[in-house]
Amino acid sequence: MNENENLSYSSYNGSKLEYKSDSTWKQIPGLLKIPAIGGEPNSISTTTLDNTKYETEQYGLMPAVKLAYDLNMEDPNAEANIKLVSDLEDAKSINEWKITYSNGITIEYKSKTLTSIKEGQSGELIGFSMYHNPISEPVRTIPTVSA
Repeated sequence: MNENENLSYSSYNGSKLEYKSDSTWKQIPGLLKIPAIGGEPNSISTTTLDNTKYETEQYGLMPAVKLAYDLNMEDPNAEANIKLVSDLEDAKSINEWKITYSNGITIEYKSKTLTSIKEGQSGELIGFSMYHNPISEPVRTIPTVSA
C-alpha cells in the first residue's frame, strides 16, 4: 500500500474573496488568482568574529504584505464587481476582507482598496486589478476536523 494513498489535496477552484458590508460578507466575483500571503522573513545577522567559515543569522520580521488581485470585469451595473470595488476606493474606506480557500482555510485583514484597468487586446476579456496593503497582520484560520 502506498503511504500517499490516503492524502487529499484541494485546488483553488471554489475559493473566494469577500469584504464586509453592513456586518455581512459580500463576495467579489470574477477572481482569477489569489496572491501569495506572507513570504520568507527578513534575516538578522548573528555573525560574530568567532565564525570562521559561515555567516549565521536568525529570522526577523515578515515583509510588509502587498496584495494584488486580478479579476475579470463584469459589465457595468450597480452590483458589478468593478462598481463594488470602485465605490470602496472612492470612499477611501478601510474595509474588512476575507479570502476563503476551497478547503476552508481563511485569511482576514483590513485594507483600503485601489484599482486599475488592465491592458488588453482583441479576443481577451476586459479585466482589472485590485490592490490591498493591509494595515494589520493578516489572520489565518485553519479549520480542523476531529477524527
